[in-house]
Amino acid sequence: MLITEPDWNGKESNPNGKVTIGEGTVIREYTTINRPVESETYIGNNCYIMSHCFVGHDCHIGDNVQLNPGSMIAGFVKIGERTQIGMNASVHQFSKIGRFCMIGAGSFFKGESPDGVTWGGVPARPLKVNEIGINKSELSDSEKRRLINEARRYISNHNH
Repeated sequence: MLITEPDWNGKESNPNGKVTIGEGTVIREYTTINRPVESETYIGNNCYIMSHCFVGHDCHIGDNVQLNPGSMIAGFVKIGERTQIGMNASVHQFSKIGRFCMIGAGSFFKGESPDGVTWGGVPARPLKVNEIGINKSELSDSEKRRLINEARRYISNHNH
């Protein structure tokens, strides 16, 4: 793993900024993490970041997130807990991905996603509800049903 200066032309890292990597997080070989331009590049607890990944400056990656080999996360991205980013997928700067989401292998995601949505394609579009991811969570049954219903409504509205 390398912690490097931001890959942003003309910008240097904040000398008072920090890179935080949570407990139990595994980061495999050939991964690069940028120092922040603003205040913090944050990777939560119990994440699994596989080989050849890139995490841009000022990202906030929640707990139990998995970045599969070759995932590229641009600067200022927020990824919610228990989300999975597929092999060789890219996430555009300033994007926000909710909890329990999946971004399919080779996809290009840009924008915002509510909790529990599976995305795929170039550009990525919402495909289905990640019911397996939601149901594996520690949420109450009523909260799980609420998230599933909200994700279904989002997908239905987005694809029409």
